[in-house]
Amino acid sequence: MYPDYDLSAVKAHQFLTEESWDTFKQIFDTNMLEASKEWIEAYGGSSLLETIYKPLDEVVKLSECEIYSYNPDSDADPFLEKGAIWSFSFFFYNRKLKRVVSSSFCCLSNLVADGFAADNLCYEEDGEIFDNMDI
Repeated sequence: MYPDYDLSAVKAHQFLTEESWDTFKQIFDTNMLEASKEWIEAYGGSSLLETIYKPLDEVVKLSECEIYSYNPDSDADPFLEKGAIWSFSFFFYNRKLKRVVSSSFCCLSNLVADGFAADNLCYEEDGEIFDNMDI
């Protein structure tokens, strides 16, 4: 249905049933802590998770959803972008409404985010790549 997200090679063992919204919330809060802080600074008011929750609930009624986490092999992840350091994906499935919402979050390397292509960089010594970075 969505050619950009080919899930034809996905195996059943790559999906885990999450117990509740609270399980998702804990995973989200852990992985998105810094982004959530920046969201509140930039937009104030509602947290990032609350902002995501409202439209998601309107579409699939979260209280009626089955929630699945998706844990693929990194080389077979159709959601993973080039330069991603980590990612996590969830599917919210409302059987009654016959609706599925997929959500995927990832952290991109600053090198990729700044437009650098790692294969185009050439360094005399291995340590040179870190010269201008705060470590």
